[in-house]
Amino acid sequence: MKLIERYILKQLIINSMLILLLILSIFSLSKSVQLIELSINRGLPFNIFFKLVFFSLPSIIPYLFPIIFCLSIFFTFSRMRNDRELIVIESLSGTKFSMLKPVIFYGTVLTLISLFFTINLSPKSNHNFRYLINDIKSKYSSSLLQEGVFNIIGEDFTIFVKQRQSDGKLKNIFIHDTREKGKPNTLISKQGTLIDSNNENKIFLEDGSQQFLSKEKSKLSILYFDKYLLSFSESSGSSLKRIWKTPSERSLSELSNPDLSNGDDFKNQQAFKAELIQRFSLPANTLCFGFLIISIMLSQRFMRDESLHFNIKILITILVLKSIFIICSSISVKFENFELINLVPFIISLLLGLYFQIKLYKNV
Repeated sequence: MKLIERYILKQLIINSMLILLLILSIFSLSKSVQLIELSINRGLPFNIFFKLVFFSLPSIIPYLFPIIFCLSIFFTFSRMRNDRELIVIESLSGTKFSMLKPVIFYGTVLTLISLFFTINLSPKSNHNFRYLINDIKSKYSSSLLQEGVFNIIGEDFTIFVKQRQSDGKLKNIFIHDTREKGKPNTLISKQGTLIDSNNENKIFLEDGSQQFLSKEKSKLSILYFDKYLLSFSESSGSSLKRIWKTPSERSLSELSNPDLSNGDDFKNQQAFKAELIQRFSLPANTLCFGFLIISIMLSQRFMRDESLHFNIKILITILVLKSIFIICSSISVKFENFELINLVPFIISLLLGLYFQIKLYKNV
């Protein structure tokens, strides 16, 4: 690789890393804002925040790569044009095609990295992330109770607390319990206390009533109590072992061979096919989106004065490409046998990139 090509490659790497770090920092900050109150005031372990961020990163990085690569190309070549470097490089090499090689090389590297993420890391991290969320709901349900809203705990409990005091006391409690199928019951209490023991969450209710409807007699029965101890972790905790794996959590073999005897798998066959195609089309978008952007930029004459109109056109192109990807991704899941539409962004950007390259070649 020539000196000029190494220089362009270095600039692309630096810019892409800076953009990636910026986006990941914003993402981590948004997560920390959501969890800091739970960690400090509610007793939720602070290391859970790092686990949530760590498990979510492998799934979002492949989606960021196409945008990051396009922006790094845009920033690199815009700066080099403003500094008159592109004019010098073109005069020395005699052609613009020498500037294309480092972009294609770096895009190929990012594509291979993205492919490793989508095939290997992302499914595992998505599964671990979802398992951790369910584990939090099971072990730290009492910490996550919010006042003034209906809190869904596991699969069987809906809890409403009007007021939560700093000492753990709860005021005006409403609990809907659906553990007994066909016989739901409702607990209403004036006050209660949260109890955490042996990874099991309990709530001690005082001065309340239990209401349940008998289907056989169609009669509402009310039982008044002075004290009542309710455990609401057992049901949620046991459900962790039977979590249904979503398409984003599955390996390629699991996507290709779903268990059709399972009702959830049968209903989501189209989602499996769409996810399978996207595992390969998403990394390809990185290279092809970047190829289109660099082709458009090289097709423009290297003028000494920067064109604001041209820069806006490049940014709009990046947004349009990402919008097409989002639309195609949504259609591929919703409509039967439309999974191949995930290849449309890749094909469009490749064909347009070739068009601008041919146009550039004719002008040489």
